[in-house]
Amino acid sequence: MKYYDEPIEISADVWAELLTDSNVTQKKDLEVLKLIYENRDHEMHASDIAKKLNLSHHATLNLQIPQFSKRVIARTGVRPPTRENGSTRWWHVPFLGCDKDDGTCSWTMRPELVEAYKRVFDQDEPEIVYPGEMTVQDSADLFEGAVRKIVVSRYEREGRARTECIEHYGCRCAVCGFDFEKVYGPIGRDKIHVHHLIPLSEIRREYRIDPVRDLRPVCPNCHLIIHSKSDPFTIDDVKEQIRSNSGQ
Repeated sequence: MKYYDEPIEISADVWAELLTDSNVTQKKDLEVLKLIYENRDHEMHASDIAKKLNLSHHATLNLQIPQFSKRVIARTGVRPPTRENGSTRWWHVPFLGCDKDDGTCSWTMRPELVEAYKRVFDQDEPEIVYPGEMTVQDSADLFEGAVRKIVVSRYEREGRARTECIEHYGCRCAVCGFDFEKVYGPIGRDKIHVHHLIPLSEIRREYRIDPVRDLRPVCPNCHLIIHSKSDPFTIDDVKEQIRSNSGQ
């Protein structure tokens, strides 16, 4: 039995971002990942995946997964796993694997990908993930290093960047002015989303977050509208839609 476990420099944080980027991870890729994630030990044979997806042959997956992997590598710029002859082992980008004694090969999701999938899709209390957003972990200077350290933003995630944004702007929606505490009383205090003004796809270098410059408090409704298309609306765009619809 031969094992394939060559490391790859893609963290769980980056995998989470990739999973929510439809330009990288397509619907059919998510269907495959879901099956493997839910299977025992996050492991599955391509032939079994093909049967579950009603594919005529697992050769379809042998074409699909390399294409997915190429998009991952193109987005992240990391070095993919290679064979001794220098060719790329594309299936090995998202998966570990082994050639078994019976001649079959199984795919096992990389631990970092398992963790990312769990964060994005397998929460006890589902969180809304807005593609194109990022957050900053509690680093001393709110520093993010290019694509490899970008984290998918979940609106409930606590962090110093969010806190500083709210301290500056308050908890009123920057789009429609909705104030949770004013409407709901004390239970509504601090119940606001924080929107990142710069789409994740535009971050291609080391980037220092400025919570006042780069973040804005927005209510869930306006946040949803902002991200209702792949190229997000700006805050001013949505404000104008509200004005136009109200006849002002």
